[in-house]
Amino acid sequence: MRCYNLWINGKDVPAIGGKAAIRKSPAHGADLASFALGTAGDLNAAVAAAKSAEGAWANSGCIERAALLTKLADLMEAKLDQLAEIEAEEVGKPIKDGYGELSHSINLTRYAAALAWEIPGRAQTHHGTSALGIVSYEPIGVVGMITPWNFPAVTLFQKLPYALAAGCTVVVKPSEMTAGTTLEIARLAKAAGFPDGVINVVTGKGSVVGNAMVEHPDVNMISFTGSTPVGQQIGEKCARQVKRAGLELGGKAANIVFADADLDDALDGVVLGTILNQGEECVAGTRLLVEKSIAEDFSAKLAERMSMLRVGLPLDKESDMGAMIHEDHMNSVLDHIETAKKEGATILCGGGRLTGGDYDKGYFIAPTILGNVTPKMTYFREEVFGPVISITTFETVDEAVALANDTEYGLGNGMWTKDIDKAHQVSKRLKSGTVWVNTFLDGAPQMPFGGYKRSGLGRENGKEGLTEFMQVKSTFFRLGKRSKSLPHTA
Repeated sequence: MRCYNLWINGKDVPAIGGKAAIRKSPAHGADLASFALGTAGDLNAAVAAAKSAEGAWANSGCIERAALLTKLADLMEAKLDQLAEIEAEEVGKPIKDGYGELSHSINLTRYAAALAWEIPGRAQTHHGTSALGIVSYEPIGVVGMITPWNFPAVTLFQKLPYALAAGCTVVVKPSEMTAGTTLEIARLAKAAGFPDGVINVVTGKGSVVGNAMVEHPDVNMISFTGSTPVGQQIGEKCARQVKRAGLELGGKAANIVFADADLDDALDGVVLGTILNQGEECVAGTRLLVEKSIAEDFSAKLAERMSMLRVGLPLDKESDMGAMIHEDHMNSVLDHIETAKKEGATILCGGGRLTGGDYDKGYFIAPTILGNVTPKMTYFREEVFGPVISITTFETVDEAVALANDTEYGLGNGMWTKDIDKAHQVSKRLKSGTVWVNTFLDGAPQMPFGGYKRSGLGRENGKEGLTEFMQVKSTFFRLGKRSKSLPHTA
């Protein structure tokens, strides 16, 4: 079993209270890791370290910061096998997904390193010969980052390298269930040459460490990924302090399949959008909207593909899907399925817990398809966070758009069509921060990510992911001899 302390000012530091949480595998029940349960006092020490390092780091050159980020990416690549295994085991996801997540995190780091060379700024030289304006971007200061359990690496690396490239210092509060990769990467950052205090990690409960972070006067910004209800609470607390908050929250994505799509491609993309990370994904394509003329055939083929998926242990290279994060969450997903059945949905595939053999040691749910789901049903409206997809039919483009937008969330949506005019017009009408066309859960580091409506505030990745952690300053110079605006005195 791996045992971790906190990471403060470049050192392993035990938690003040000496308490720890044991993370057991959600797939096979074995002890995986021990994480220190930090306190408000530990958080204070981490913030003090970040505050102390802030000035020198902010004033370091962009070339230096880029070089350190590139070195960190190199070290992560060298440790890819270890990091991917930790990610897979602690979350319960297939190892191939662990590799994918860490590889994407490395790419995000390399991209952020490149952005460090391109920190924006401009000179305003058109105010006449006696004036000069400079618009500059400065790091916001100490950033508190709160990351969730479902994608510990990617949710961190959609924040961390951009904040570091901007010149900010950070304190990270990962989930106490899946903090292994975060702590390993903090150690790699020291090996890469990052100064002590620039990156700090305090594990523990959100109600203790997270709350202390949000309330701390020396934390200049909170960057949070998690549920909408918790994000609302953080946003309210930050608003009272006039503190910036970046909030990447929940979703209820629609995946629209038009009759003119490449249906084989659409089937593949719909399956991926349902089972990636066991459906524990804020932008999972949980609402499948299918044009009525193809719905019966498409639904049958989808059920056939879903029933062929291999649900297995995290380190099994043949596994397509793993275990739910813990028993309570598994039961919550199963309750949603039962509620859908009571409200009139039909089970086309799956629908229950997997048992027998290795399944009895973990929290596994069969990939599930719910048929005959209407917008009034609970499943259509609430985020479920499991390997469950619903099918709702439509007849017109306007109906498809209305169904997709009939949600309080707006993180992502997808569509499948070979009509480029339709794709362009529909994408403009969908109320979400991301729209995928003939793909799903896809993209590149250069593309900003974030939500409309109750899916959050701010953007991660892309150039916007850099400026998210920066303040804009206007400096205006008057040149030459000043023209007096007040009368001369003797």
